[in-house]
Amino acid sequence: MSNGNGGAAANQNGGSTRDKVRGAVGDIGDNPVALVAGGVALGVLIGMLIPRAAKERELLDPVGRKLADRASSVAKAAKEAGKQEIDALLPGKDATKERVSALFGSVVNAAKDAARS
Repeated sequence: MSNGNGGAAANQNGGSTRDKVRGAVGDIGDNPVALVAGGVALGVLIGMLIPRAAKERELLDPVGRKLADRASSVAKAAKEAGKQEIDALLPGKDATKERVSALFGSVVNAAKDAARS
């Protein structure tokens, strides 16, 4: 049997627990990226725990191979495009040699002119 105060204390504790739950749910809504990341992690964990059926392997293995092949070809294409962009931005070896030679020649001429004066 409860004495009148026990019911009020339980109501206060229940109210504060409800407030905590509502606050936690509100915090999750404030950070949707964390919610998505948690959902993905949970999905991966569940997917790892459930064994794959032979029919599933039969149907999905070719799809997985195609996706992997496409992803690797896209990565190679991106790598090549990146190399071409870098090569376009950097001067060639011949141009660099010419610039260094011209700079060195200018320095030598300036030194000769300074020695004559």
